[in-house]
Amino acid sequence: MKTILDGIFNDSLPGLEKALDLTFRRNQTIASNISNAETPGYRAVELSFGTELEQAFGANKASLMKTDGKHLDTTESSSAHMIPDLTGVTKPDGNNVDLDIQMGQLAYNRGRYAQAAAMVRKKFSMLSNAIRTIA
Repeated sequence: MKTILDGIFNDSLPGLEKALDLTFRRNQTIASNISNAETPGYRAVELSFGTELEQAFGANKASLMKTDGKHLDTTESSSAHMIPDLTGVTKPDGNNVDLDIQMGQLAYNRGRYAQAAAMVRKKFSMLSNAIRTIA
């Protein structure tokens, strides 16, 4: 039997948690690109996590089970991985970091993080209201 709390938390909280984690990791990646903007030969990278986020919010999540001690632990692993970011023009020193593009991506990513955090706050507010109503 599904309770009200199941509806509040189990439907989207794991996906929101994953969204917060992945946007934080993407922020670190963008910050790394920005800090290496003047490093000769540095190639910008991007964190690819679209499929993982879809799985976190999807109803048909396939879960892998570790049935042997020799199996890899997949519970905490992430399919998010670094891919080359080819948006910037390659300079003569081999660096392709474009600060304008990276700062735009940072601002966009910050907004996505803020949205996910606001949704988590709303979920906890709903829980608080449910507890006050019962008590």
